[in-house]
Amino acid sequence: MEKETEFELFFKENYSRFYYFAFQMIGEKEVCRDIVGDAFEQTWAFSRQKEQFNLTSYMYSLVRNKCVDYLRHEAAKARYADFYMYMYNESGEDDTYEEMEQQISQMYCMLDKFTPKTRTILEMCYFQKKTYSETASELGISVSAVRKHIVNALKAFRTVIAKKSK
Repeated sequence: MEKETEFELFFKENYSRFYYFAFQMIGEKEVCRDIVGDAFEQTWAFSRQKEQFNLTSYMYSLVRNKCVDYLRHEAAKARYADFYMYMYNESGEDDTYEEMEQQISQMYCMLDKFTPKTRTILEMCYFQKKTYSETASELGISVSAVRKHIVNALKAFRTVIAKKSK
């Protein structure tokens, strides 16, 4: 019971400190609240297993890492959106809604032609919005392996789109 009271006091005294630390990196209130809340939850679980460790240092590291993961994830989403816009605009004509649907359908057909691992990685990174490191961890592979699958898949998408625009 003493550990719970001690952690609750730590939470009350330090929540705003960690929130503003995250806010400096992210700049979005709700996202920062989620990150700090998740970090406290993870720290609580970790503190129940460990007898002695520096809660403040652990929280700073955890919040920083969660912010960096969030920013990387957002960058990946932006790259995907840019890539989609690039593919969409590369057609060289004013696409109608039907043509856009056809391109999307073609992308889904291409997904079926990729290896199961490449397809899974694309789905995790772009549909489930997971970071490369989260994907690598869940699949038991390295982050560079995830990156290679993504790069190869995007090359294949570009090749097909380039052929269609000629």
